[in-house]
Amino acid sequence: MPGKMIQCLKSTRSMNPLILIDEIDKLGRDFRGDPASALLEVLDPNQNDSFRDHFLDVPVDMSKVLFMCTANDISTIPGPLLDRMEIVQLSGYDVPEKIAIAEQYLVPKAMKESGLLDEEQAEET
Repeated sequence: MPGKMIQCLKSTRSMNPLILIDEIDKLGRDFRGDPASALLEVLDPNQNDSFRDHFLDVPVDMSKVLFMCTANDISTIPGPLLDRMEIVQLSGYDVPEKIAIAEQYLVPKAMKESGLLDEEQAEET
């Protein structure tokens, strides 16, 4: 995540924004490093007031930033990173809700996009 935190602060023009990290459970490690280690430093309240962006090589106070992360499977989040998070579990849609969404929105949209419904029929749905 080189420079991403700084870019966020710059684009929001605020030192206390909400930063959403989507699908934190899908972090990957490669030859460039381990993003979980960088996030550990940013999310830890004992360290984030002296966070150093290694890409830009500047210190930044991230202590006023509110971080919100999403995940589908918390078992894949590294333990030390998970320890710095408050977990709020939200239930998904139940089966009747999924069927209603499919019938009302997804099926008509797919039929229209595939040409199975003409414009007049599509307007009725």
